[in-house]
Amino acid sequence: MSKKEVTKKNTPWWEEVIDTPETEIVEENFYIEESFIKNKNLVRMDINIVQFPIFSKNTKRKINQIIKYYFNKNRDTYITVKPSAGNYIPGEMEEKIFIALMQIMKERGMPKKFMVTSTELRDKLKIGSNASYGTVIKNSLLRLSETNYNFKNTMYSSEKKGVIKEEISTQILSLKIITLSLKENSKYRKEIPDKRIKEIYEINISDHFYSNIIQKGYMVYNSGILLDIGTSTARTIYMLIEKLRFDNLHLNIDSLFLIKRIPLKYDKRNIAHTIKTLEKAFIELKNKNLIEDFKIIKESTWEKSEIEIFFHEKSKEEKQQRFFEDRNDFRKLLTETTVSDTEHEMIEDAEIIEKSTPIESTVIVTQEMIDKILGLMPSKARSLKTMPKTIKEAILEYGYTKVESVAIYMKKNKVEKVRAYFIKALENNWCEDEAIVIQTPKKDVLNASEEFLNKDETPKNYERELEYFSALSSEEKEKLQEKVYRAYIEECGQETKIQKLAFNAAKNRLIAEYILKNNLLKSEKPKSVIEEIPKEKNVDLSLIDDINYYTDYISTNVELYRNIFDLSEERLKEIKKETLLELGTKIITKNITLEEINEVIVKKLK
Repeated sequence: MSKKEVTKKNTPWWEEVIDTPETEIVEENFYIEESFIKNKNLVRMDINIVQFPIFSKNTKRKINQIIKYYFNKNRDTYITVKPSAGNYIPGEMEEKIFIALMQIMKERGMPKKFMVTSTELRDKLKIGSNASYGTVIKNSLLRLSETNYNFKNTMYSSEKKGVIKEEISTQILSLKIITLSLKENSKYRKEIPDKRIKEIYEINISDHFYSNIIQKGYMVYNSGILLDIGTSTARTIYMLIEKLRFDNLHLNIDSLFLIKRIPLKYDKRNIAHTIKTLEKAFIELKNKNLIEDFKIIKESTWEKSEIEIFFHEKSKEEKQQRFFEDRNDFRKLLTETTVSDTEHEMIEDAEIIEKSTPIESTVIVTQEMIDKILGLMPSKARSLKTMPKTIKEAILEYGYTKVESVAIYMKKNKVEKVRAYFIKALENNWCEDEAIVIQTPKKDVLNASEEFLNKDETPKNYERELEYFSALSSEEKEKLQEKVYRAYIEECGQETKIQKLAFNAAKNRLIAEYILKNNLLKSEKPKSVIEEIPKEKNVDLSLIDDINYYTDYISTNVELYRNIFDLSEERLKEIKKETLLELGTKIITKNITLEEINEVIVKKLK
């Protein structure tokens, strides 16, 4: 029997019958032949939504039509989009509403779960106050919450720092419709000043998407710009090329890749018509000043044609500014909840939820906090698989400060049975008998990384300072160098091989800066350094080093090409390894830019 055939049977009166149209499954191949391969408005878009056809561009979608997108010849890399019975898959309106939700989530403080009204969404979308807007928005939210996505070898995970191999079945969000007229919802009624509003929507972003948005699996866009783009095709192209170009001002991209990744209708006999659709989208982007220019290059067939895109000189700076403004905003949000980094997960606490308003319903514990506590504990703690979860629960119950104090107390007392001692020490306040002081590094590594990326790269002339150092005796040089090294380690907050390598690579600059900072040039002749070398602080803090920022950046950006070039797991590892080997010295010495990393990645992909 054909998939499109529907068998009608007599149904007993006690069975419920849902009269819906027939189900149709459409399969599309999305792999590309190798021969064709040549502020508040700032929102985070999950990388999967940016690079995959999560929202259909088809204006003639059918009810009960399931779409399956294949990305390789073996047909083991795909995404299936399945609507609820009697509905059709999300399209342009759902895409706009999702962007608006991301903007509202940012304004709320990035909670996983938040409330929203149709009026707020209407205002973000600028769709006017016609009588039907509420129904349109409600139906779109229902469609977003009821459509199921199956990812096989396609979903990027920021937690795993790569694509999940297992098949993942998920929705984008879940939806709860709260009717304000009901007595049990009176607490929500008080929060809504506009009495004309009859319903509010509780949005809960699904775990996979939220994890990427919060951590490193996202791209930053201006929501105002996205919503102002007139067509869904142009919007998708803009988001995709912003990701693929990195910081470059020039991008060549295969027409067929764009057609299949947007996706647009692909028919070899009529591909010229589809190219016209691409051309119209690029004209819109150019008219809106989002690109400087573009050229469609056809040397043989349309299948082998390319689109050459040129970006404004200022767009590189604007893209970096979006990223850093968003990161700074996010840090401010987290600072208000005692969190200091962008990598974290949301943990709901019943007591907090009960006391909070409907808008704020989460308390945050970060992976950095857990790692930091582990670093303070005896080394045996890091070998126990249950410790991260135990630490997380302890922070929620006792607070970070107390947990931190107990961790230091344990290391000081050379504890053997780590987990049991940790729990007992918290319960019985064993560490409160002693004053435990934790030295905070003078400069947070993440802030240092950001300063490094933003600073003027023009090297300073330390000629006079280095002349001063050269004039010292061997003994004086050794003493001064040791003093500079200890000052450097104290600033880093930890002493590892990486710090030693970095110091040796930048030794002359650090010595010169120390001489300048301490006004040693005021003397007519170099004087021996007789100040006592400070003793190494007995502090073991686990911080995220600058090197992690760059290695994560390399890993994430190489992974983005997995499906574009149908790369194997072995080839991905090889590219990452080769890139790290080539750039290792520059990363350690902090003498590198993101643009250099991007150039090396592109070179390794060829």
